[in-house]
Amino acid sequence: MKVAWAMTVLACVAIVGCGGDDDDDDAATPATTPAAETATEADDGGGASAGGGRTAPGTTLKLGDTAHVTYKPLTALDEKNLFEVDATALKIEKGSIDDFKNISLDENQKTSTPYYVTVKIENTGEQIPLGDQEGDPDLKFGAVDDRGQDQPSITFIGDFERCEDTDAPKPFTKGKSYESCLAFLIGGDGTITEVQWKGSDKYILDPVVWK
Repeated sequence: MKVAWAMTVLACVAIVGCGGDDDDDDAATPATTPAAETATEADDGGGASAGGGRTAPGTTLKLGDTAHVTYKPLTALDEKNLFEVDATALKIEKGSIDDFKNISLDENQKTSTPYYVTVKIENTGEQIPLGDQEGDPDLKFGAVDDRGQDQPSITFIGDFERCEDTDAPKPFTKGKSYESCLAFLIGGDGTITEVQWKGSDKYILDPVVWK
């Protein structure tokens, strides 16, 4: 049964992607108090923000550096419903297609190269709403391959021991954090060259980048 679930989700990736960049959900706005988007942003264009200031869209960081950014749940209807988080892309690892030996793949996927991105999210503000409708903050991370193409992460229904997509802690209150692993299948001999944060509208337009 786990194989069948994985096939369904992998097909979703191939057709429309399963990453968390869709901000058009029409569900109700969360009732918690969000962060204001007008908070101070870093203006140096590189490195993690000093003193807890907001990391500016378009900032380029090194793997392991932390960005002080905003997160918009899928149920948020506007930029007034944002939450403060620290986001970190920790590492990028090249895998082997043998990691998927118990998962059914189509012919194109069998010739792909797996990559695994380990990320960390810490809540630095108000409690973040979680659930199927709101989404999970780690899915606001994306990747770009060596051809400059955005790559969605794979979402598994069931366990994938090589790269566990961990759920955020519940309740996800200030000071709590978690690490998660996101899996990507890159066509041919392609590679992942950068990780991006697209957690709210302005970061979708101009992501924070880790290289």
